[in-house]
Amino acid sequence: MNNSSIKQIFIALLSFTMLVGWIDPASDKNEEGIRLYNDKAYDEAISKFADAQLHRPKSGSLEFNIANTHYQEGKLPEAEKAYKNALRSNNKILKAKANYNMGNTLFKQGKLNESLDFYKKAIELTENKADKQDVEIKEIREDSKYNYEFVQKKIEEMKQEQQERQEQEEQEKQEQEEEDNQEEQKQGDQPPEEKDPEDQEQKKDQQKQKQDEEKENKENQSGQQKEQPPEEEKKEPQSQPQPQSQEKKEMTKEEAERILEALRQAEESAREMKEKETESSQYETEKNW
Repeated sequence: MNNSSIKQIFIALLSFTMLVGWIDPASDKNEEGIRLYNDKAYDEAISKFADAQLHRPKSGSLEFNIANTHYQEGKLPEAEKAYKNALRSNNKILKAKANYNMGNTLFKQGKLNESLDFYKKAIELTENKADKQDVEIKEIREDSKYNYEFVQKKIEEMKQEQQERQEQEEQEKQEQEEEDNQEEQKQGDQPPEEKDPEDQEQKKDQQKQKQDEEKENKENQSGQQKEQPPEEEKKEPQSQPQPQSQEKKEMTKEEAERILEALRQAEESAREMKEKETESSQYETEKNW
């Protein structure tokens, strides 16, 4: 073997070594992503799985790993989308796992009826008798059946709770209607003035206003007719004159003496005045002379 032949073999081996490195870079990135996933460094794990997808864009395993990482982060819509991509895989075990995990994702989002469909599909994919001996497949099947029964029971409980809540609301509604009817009947039995306090107060105000107006009219009439006797002093006219009382009041001695004394005083006053007039006339005559 000459030197030229040795050089060609060396180059081929180097090239082959480099070619192997270029052929499976996705595997290295995937392994790094799994390690970061186990360390709960989920953002970095997603980055590694995405790098691996650049080399294997149709890999169902990478989609499954990305979906699991999103699920752990709580990014359920993103996980649901990645699991749907993983369901296109031809690997039966991977497809069964993807259906099972998709059921869990939908359950956490409250899509209970939809989750049942994926648990059921996972069960169907593990029904083959030949595959039942496989430990991993058996575990997937048992977990899927358990979750299916659990969710089914949960749906029934929710339906029962909803029915009880509706019955409770209906009962409360009926009780409220009965209470309203009793209240209306109670108000109907009350006297009119007690039905509506506002109407009662309004009636009182009107009555008071009427009384004030009547009082004012009476005062005006009494001012215009002062000479008329008050209403209470008026008497009904008699058809015949009332007989006067036959009893006459006799004058007492004291009254008679008082009258006589007054007469005497009057006579004395008159006599004195007459005497004064006489004296006055005599005086005037003498003066004229």
